[in-house]
Amino acid sequence: MTGYTCGVWPARRGRGLVAVVVDEDGVAQAPLPFGRGPEAAWALLAWLDASVGLDCELVVPDWLAKSHDIARFALERGGAVWLVPVPIMEAVHVVAHLATGPPARTAAALARLPLAAALRAHLRRLAPPPPSPQLPLL
Repeated sequence: MTGYTCGVWPARRGRGLVAVVVDEDGVAQAPLPFGRGPEAAWALLAWLDASVGLDCELVVPDWLAKSHDIARFALERGGAVWLVPVPIMEAVHVVAHLATGPPARTAAALARLPLAAALRAHLRRLAPPPPSPQLPLL
């Protein structure tokens, strides 16, 4: 796997989300806090496109993809999205002692998961919905 990944995790006290971009060597950039609304999600995706490129892959917990628009918006823009199942997230949380650390550490750990082949096999890749067939007007 080459390119950038971006882990997304909730900030403390419901203040939005935190995103951390990681390069193919696992080196994390500075955390980027953003809000929870749709406008904030679009702004994050636009920032990712402008700063690290369109091929940046989003990594989110399964439950966050269901409760927030960020994964759906990324798919609509043609981006790749990795979903982390709850058991994998819980195991990483325990092993890396993430429960006591800042949310940015968890976001960086999420972003690194697809870089490890052994863990990548346990992640689920979201695919964009197939294009709907359109009938000609005439």
